[in-house]
Amino acid sequence: MYPTGEAPQSRVGWLTVGGIAVLAALGVLRACLYVTLPGHATVVFNTFSGLQKGRVELPGVIFRIPGIETPITYTVLTRVWEFTNNPASANAISNAITVNTADGQAFAIDVAIALKPNLATLDELHASIGENYLSTVVVPVVRSKIRDISASFNSEDFYRKSQRAAIEQRALDLIRQEMPTVNRDGQTLPLVQVEGLFLGNPDFPQALRDSIERKQVASITAQTAAVRAQIQEKETERLLILAAANQRAIELKGQAAAQNAQLADLLFYEKLQERIQNPTDSLPPLRIIRVEGDATVFLNVDPRQAALQQAR
Repeated sequence: MYPTGEAPQSRVGWLTVGGIAVLAALGVLRACLYVTLPGHATVVFNTFSGLQKGRVELPGVIFRIPGIETPITYTVLTRVWEFTNNPASANAISNAITVNTADGQAFAIDVAIALKPNLATLDELHASIGENYLSTVVVPVVRSKIRDISASFNSEDFYRKSQRAAIEQRALDLIRQEMPTVNRDGQTLPLVQVEGLFLGNPDFPQALRDSIERKQVASITAQTAAVRAQIQEKETERLLILAAANQRAIELKGQAAAQNAQLADLLFYEKLQERIQNPTDSLPPLRIIRVEGDATVFLNVDPRQAALQQAR
């Protein structure tokens, strides 16, 4: 038998020890588990063997050895990074890029680039470049290629939508070529996938801006004049066609009128002949004597009756 009060104290002690053990176990278990969030991927660095090549953990829970294995997580979603002087930009990675154009003009321009780490080569990206791949690779490559491309275009080209698209595409192609790659299974794979590049509004000096605007106005005026000339030419052509059509219509009407007059004369002659052959009264039938030109001469006396009268 325990002394009075000794047994309850013993139970409390054991419960305390058990609780501490459970908490310690939970702490160890939690330290052994690592959660990779959606839109991310994790590579694992081992203290003794270094980076574990070929091991890229997708979103979910992984087991690690505390103190020996260190997980490093990357965002693998496409993000847009900006080269801009705007302090309010949340995605700025460098200042705006100053370029020199083929016509000798210099100005700064904002650039936005859409990219993401290649999930298939994430372990190689961490091993060869590291987490600072934006500042060590992306920024210098983009700045260099934008400057190279700009040197082959005039300053006005950055003002025109069609030419800006050409500049963006050529710069995008060069940047993709310059991104670091790795050869795996006979395939060359990029460490960083560049998906798009966009030029912002160029920060032209005021004098250059005024000059470009004047040229744009002059170009628009010339194009408007050319369009008006084409419209006038088409209108003149339309009027000539209409005049020719009216003249032809008059000629056809004249021909139709002449044909109708001849038809009327023919019908009139047939009617007269019918009256001659079928008289309806005692009056001598009307006889056609001759046709002289456009005039017809008629005689209202039957020649045979006239001859009989003369014989009497």
